[in-house]
Amino acid sequence: MISSIALDRRSVFDPESTELGALSWTYRALNLLHVRTAPSFIRRELLFEEGDCYDSFLVSESERLLDGYGFLAGAEISSEDDGRGGKAVLVQTRDEWSTKVDVGVTYDATLNLEKLEVTEENFLGQGVFAEFTHRQRREIKAQSFALGTPRLFGRTDARIEYGRDRPGTFFDQFLRYPFIGETGRYSVRQGYSRGTTFFSYSTDGSAEYSQVLVPQFREIVELSAAQRFGEPGRSWIAGLTLTHDVIRFPAEAQVAYGVDFNELQPFPGDLPPFLADQMTESAATRLLLHLGTRRYSFVEYEGLDGLRDRMLVGLGMYAGASFGRGFGVFAPAGVPGVDDFFGRLHGTFSAPIGSSLLHGGLTVESRRDRGTWRDVLLDSDLVAYLRNDDLSSHLLFLRASVAGGWLTSMPYQLSLGGREGIRALAEDRYPGGRMARFTIEDRILFPWPRAGSADLGMSVFADVGRVWDGDVPYAVNSGWQGGVGVGLRVGLPSRTRNVWRFDVAFPVGATEGEPVFRFTFEVNRFRAGFFTPDVLRSRRYNIGAEHF
Repeated sequence: MISSIALDRRSVFDPESTELGALSWTYRALNLLHVRTAPSFIRRELLFEEGDCYDSFLVSESERLLDGYGFLAGAEISSEDDGRGGKAVLVQTRDEWSTKVDVGVTYDATLNLEKLEVTEENFLGQGVFAEFTHRQRREIKAQSFALGTPRLFGRTDARIEYGRDRPGTFFDQFLRYPFIGETGRYSVRQGYSRGTTFFSYSTDGSAEYSQVLVPQFREIVELSAAQRFGEPGRSWIAGLTLTHDVIRFPAEAQVAYGVDFNELQPFPGDLPPFLADQMTESAATRLLLHLGTRRYSFVEYEGLDGLRDRMLVGLGMYAGASFGRGFGVFAPAGVPGVDDFFGRLHGTFSAPIGSSLLHGGLTVESRRDRGTWRDVLLDSDLVAYLRNDDLSSHLLFLRASVAGGWLTSMPYQLSLGGREGIRALAEDRYPGGRMARFTIEDRILFPWPRAGSADLGMSVFADVGRVWDGDVPYAVNSGWQGGVGVGLRVGLPSRTRNVWRFDVAFPVGATEGEPVFRFTFEVNRFRAGFFTPDVLRSRRYNIGAEHF
C-alpha cells in the first residue's frame, strides 16, 4: 500500500551546479521569477494516490505522463519501504523556463527574424498555455494568438487559435480526451479549423520568377471516438471518425522574384496544365474506420535529441490502418462534391541494440475516385542512434528517408535542399516528386562546462540525396547531390531538450554552390517524430488510430 506521496518540485536552474558566486546568485534570482509547477497539477497527473495498492506499472505510466509536458525538463518517481509494510513514493520534477520571449533569429543564406514568440506554457503552475506568435519565413508571414489547457473538465485537452497569414485569416479549435497513458480505454476528439495559406512551388531557375504561390483555403470539421482493448502495453484500438473537408482556391496564383515575398506579382499569363491539375476544388463528408495495435514498453535514454536530456522511449511497435468512404454531400455552392474510397496505413517500431536504438516508420495514403487511384503519398524513415560504451561522449546518428507522391490533385512538391534536406544546398534547390535522402552525423558531447550549468557539443555530418521529377510542377531529376559539414550544439540550461545549432555545410562532388552557414534549432528529433515536412503539408488525411 502507498502510505505517502512526497513532491520534490525543482525550479529551472540549479544554483549548486556552479562554483561561480555571481552565476549562482543569478540562477537564484531567475528561479525567484519563475512560478514552479503547482503541487495540485502534479498530483492530478498521478494514476495513484495514498491508500492505493502499490503498482509499479501505474508508477511508470505516471512518470511518463509528467515527462510528456514541454514545461517540465524531466520527471522521476521513486519509492522505498516506509518501515511499516507500505511504500513511500517520491515524485521529483524539474521545470523548464515557462515564460518565454523567443526571438527566433536564424541565418540561412541571409539573417532572418523567423519568429517572435511571447509564451506562457505553465500559467500559475497549472499547465495553462497562452501565446502570441509572429512567424516570418519565406511565404509565411503570420501573427496569431493561442490559448490552451490540458485540464479542461478533468483530463480534456483544449486549444483555440486565431491569426492572419499573408493570404487571409485562420482559426483552429480542438477538444481532445486522449487515452490516459497505457491504462485509458476511451478517447474522444472534436476539432474545427479553417483558413487560407500559401502553398509555395519552387521553380529553381526554370522560370524568371523563383516561387509560385497558390492561395489554398481549407475547412475541416472532425468528430472522432475510439476504444482500446487488451492489456496495457499490448492493446488493440478501434475507432470511428466523421469529417467534413472543403478545399478551395479563392484567388489567383502569384509569383515571387528572388527571396522577396513582400512584393508579390500576379502569375504571368495562363496557368500551365501541370499546375492547374493540382488546384482541384472539392468537398466531401467522410466516414473513417480506424484499426490499430500497440506493443510498447518504455525505457529511459539520455542524450538522444539533446546533449544530456533524458527521455522515455517506447520500445516496440505500432501498426494501424484507416479506411472509409467519402460522400459529396453538404458541398458549398460552386464546389464539386467528391464520392471516393480512401485508405491510410501507418506503422512505427523502436528496438534497442545494446545501448543503441533503431527506429523506423512508414505512412502511405491514397484514394480511389471514379475508378482511378489518386493522391498517393508515401513517407518512410529508418533512423539509428549508435553508441559505443568505450566512446560515451560520441553518438552516431544515421537516417535514411524516402518520400514520394503520385497522381496528386492537391498542391504537392518536394525539395531536396534546405535545413531539413541536404544542408549544403540552399532552400528550395532541386524540386521533385520523389526523393531519397541519407544522413550520417557524429554528435560529440564536450566534458565542459560542468554538467548542471550548460550543455555544449559539436557535430560532424554528411548528407546525400536526390529527387526524381514525377508528375509535379517544376520538378527536376537532380542526380545525386551531397555535402559535408561541422557544427556547434548548445543547450541552456543543462539537460534542456531545446538545442541550438551553428552549422556550416560544404557542397562536395558534383554538387554546385557556395558553403552554407545556418543558425537553427535541432531538426532531427525523436520526440517530434521523423517525417518529411513537404509531404505532411499535402496530406489529405492526417488522422489514424495512433492519434487517439
